[in-house]
Amino acid sequence: MKIILTHDADSIFKPMEHILARRERFTPKDLKAAEKGSLNLYNNIADIVQLEAELGFQSTLFIPPFLFNLYSIVDTLKTIQREGTELQLHYVHEDHPQYKGLFNIQKSFFNELIGDVRGVRCHNLWVTQSLLDLFKEEWVLYDSSYRSETVERMNPYSLDNGLIEIPIGIMDTDLFGRLHLTENEAWKFILKDLDAAKDHRVEYYTLLFHQESFRMKGGRLYSKLLKHLAKEGFECIRCCDVPLVQDALKKV
Repeated sequence: MKIILTHDADSIFKPMEHILARRERFTPKDLKAAEKGSLNLYNNIADIVQLEAELGFQSTLFIPPFLFNLYSIVDTLKTIQREGTELQLHYVHEDHPQYKGLFNIQKSFFNELIGDVRGVRCHNLWVTQSLLDLFKEEWVLYDSSYRSETVERMNPYSLDNGLIEIPIGIMDTDLFGRLHLTENEAWKFILKDLDAAKDHRVEYYTLLFHQESFRMKGGRLYSKLLKHLAKEGFECIRCCDVPLVQDALKKV
C-alpha cells in the first residue's frame, strides 16, 4: 500500500492575541519563541518539507489564492517546488452567481505565480458535481475533495466526467475538530485504519494534515506518523505520482 501525503494551507500567520487565546495547543517552548518573534507557529511549510525529505518522502501541498497573500511565501513555494513538492490549487468556493469567474481568477493567479493547475482540493472539502464538471471544463486533471467514507473507496478512480478523484483516508481536522480525540486516541485510530486498509488490499491511502497544525496539539502527530511510515517501509508519494494522474499528464 502506498501513502499519498497531502497538506492544505488555510493560513500562514495569526496575531499573538489569537495564539495566546489558544495557548494550550502549543508547547511552552514554541510559545516563548513566538512571543519573541523568532518563530511563526502557523507557517510550517519549510519544516514539513524538510522532515519529509529527510525520510525520503515527497508530498502535495494545496495552496489557496483567496485566503492570504501568496506573495508573502512565494519564494518558499518556488524553492520547495524545485525540490520536488507538488503545488496545486486549494480552491475557495463562494456561493455566488459568478462562481465560475471567481474560480478562473484563482486558477489564473495560481498559473501565473506557481504553475499550471492540474489538481484541486476544495477548501473545507466543499465540493459538488457542478464544481467537478467546472474543473473538468477548465482542464483540471484531478480532484481530492472527497472523504473515502463519502465515496466508499480509498483508491484513486475516474469519475463519470473523466476527472480523476483521489479520496482522503484521514484528515487531521476530522480527528481533532470533529471526533475530539486526544493525541493518544487519534494515534490508535490512525494505526487501526491503516491496518484495515492493508487488510482490504487498498493500493493507495491518502493522508491530509494541514500545514498550520504541524506544531499544534494533534497536528504534532504528523511527525510521529511520518517516522512510523518510514520505519514500516511504506512508500510515500504525491498526488501527481498516482498512475491515473501520470497517464493523464502524458496526454496533456
